[in-house]
This record gives sequence, C-alpha cells and structure tokens, in this order.
Amino acid sequence: MRGKIEWIKVSAVVHSTESREKVSEAIANLFPFDFEIKVSSAKGHFGNPIEYLEVEIENSSEIKIFWKNLLELLRNELEILKRTLEERIDVQNILHIRIDKQKAFLKTFKFSNVDPIAIKVKLVVYPAKREKAIEFARELCSTS
Repeated sequence: MRGKIEWIKVSAVVHSTESREKVSEAIANLFPFDFEIKVSSAKGHFGNPIEYLEVEIENSSEIKIFWKNLLELLRNELEILKRTLEERIDVQNILHIRIDKQKAFLKTFKFSNVDPIAIKVKLVVYPAKREKAIEFARELCSTS
C-alpha cells in the first residue's frame, strides 16, 4: 500500500480550572523527543478564559518516531483502535485519536472523548479515497 503521514497535530484545551503545566506534561508524556508547544488564548462558551495547546509534527523522521512511540503507548488499546478506524477517519482522510488527558498526565494512555488530548494524523494515499486511507491506517496500526 502506498501512503504516508503528512503531519500529526497534538492538541489540548486548558480550562481555567486546570494547570497549563500539568496539561503540557500530559502532552509531553506522548513524545519521545523535544518539541515546542504553541499556546493560544481564547474564551470558553461562558466567557471563561481557556488556552489551546498545540504541537505540530511535519518532519518525516519525527512523524515515524512519534507514531511508533504512540502505538507502543497505546498497546493495550490497539485492538480498539483497529476496530474503530472507520469511525476515526474523516472525509479529509484525517485519523482522529483522543486520549484521556488526566490519565496521560499519570502516564497511562486510554481513549476518551471527554476533554481529551486530540491527535490528528493526516493520511495521504493515492488515489485519495477514504477506503484507501482506512486500508493504509490498518497497515500503520499493524506495523509496530
């Protein structure tokens, strides 16, 4: 199968009741190398201050290292990931993985849709059909 990961974005929201340092550490626990977090400020639904933390990986060797490390961290969740790939890939062939932010801080890695660390993985396949992206994602999840 021919395909590649074009980029990976890792992001999380820091609510006013949370510590930016702790959320940053939860994100850092996913990385086996040094990286830079971009911080943006925003207002929540009720006008409360929130921060948005994001790390973008575009270097192909860093993408490979991050992906291999992520599969290792998620080894206990890998079967769930493989089973739910179709639901996780959107129309732009972006694979969405959501990790429990609180557990990631404690170096335990579980899926969660509630206030997660969001990982977006841009899959590039030829032809750029969703079925091909799903097939490629299955391959990516099997090569650990």
